[in-house]
Parts: sequence; structure tokens; C-alpha cells
Amino acid sequence: MKRRDEFIGNDFHWFIGEVKDINDTKLFSRVKVRAYGYYDEVTDAKDLPWATVLLPNTSASKAGVGSTHGLLKGSWVVGFFRDGYSAQDPIVIGSIPTQTGGVKDVPTDNIKKKIHKTEAGHEIVLDDTPGNVSITHSSGSSIVMDATGGITMTAGSGRKTKIV
Repeated sequence: MKRRDEFIGNDFHWFIGEVKDINDTKLFSRVKVRAYGYYDEVTDAKDLPWATVLLPNTSASKAGVGSTHGLLKGSWVVGFFRDGYSAQDPIVIGSIPTQTGGVKDVPTDNIKKKIHKTEAGHEIVLDDTPGNVSITHSSGSSIVMDATGGITMTAGSGRKTKIV
């Protein structure tokens, strides 16, 4: 029997969409996405299906070990529907960097800097140019490990401690 809603072997349905809700009350690290072309603009976000967010291989995603996604409401994403034509079981496979209000959504001015920045403003920077690694709290406190192996800790007040 050929069904159109089988999980494997059916027509593959890609989507591009916008994250509308990240408050997964079951804490499964899911999001609600308005998949353009599938859910029209009059659909209330509460009626959108929860989308599973694919995580990298570095996240075990098993037995409480792993990580959560970093998507925000308004993030643009790409994905597919695991149930194909039915379009009720979305999987998000990545986010699309955009520009919001004239600000680049990718927080870097150099491709050699790998930056992870949270919504609260905390930041981890792996800078392959000078070889520095820094962790900065939104209060301004930071730890910088430089290319020579030195470590400098700076409090939000500006007081510094250097370890050589």
C-alpha cells in the first residue's frame, strides 16, 4: 500500500521559515516555525507544529548529555518535513544568517574569528588571527588566553590580573 504520509521514502519537502516560538514547555529544545508556503500568515503561532532542531554531532542528545539550540524568535531557518506531504513533523537543519535592522546577524568582522554570542551578551571568541581565546560576561568581566599562553582576567570594574 502506498501512503503519502510515510516517514521514509516519500516525496522530500524542504522549507524555509521563521522561528515564531522558542518556549517549548516540555523542554525538548524544539521551536515553532512558520514554514513559508506551508502555513499562511493568518495561522496563529500557537497552532504551528513543534519542530525538532537538528543538533551537531558534538551534542550527544542522549540521557541528559548534550546541548540546546541557539535559535531566537525571528531566526530564519531551513528544514524539511519528516512526514513529507502532511507537513506536521518539521525538522530544522540550520539557520540562515540575515541582517536585522541594519545589523549583521553573524557577529564577526573577520572569518578567522569563531564567535558564540548569547542573547544576554555573553561571548566566547576563538580568534585564529592572533591566537587569542576570550570569554566575556555581559557585565564586562573577561578571561583572555593569549598566543603566548598568558591569561588575563579582567573584572567588570576594570581591575586586571595577569597570570604568566
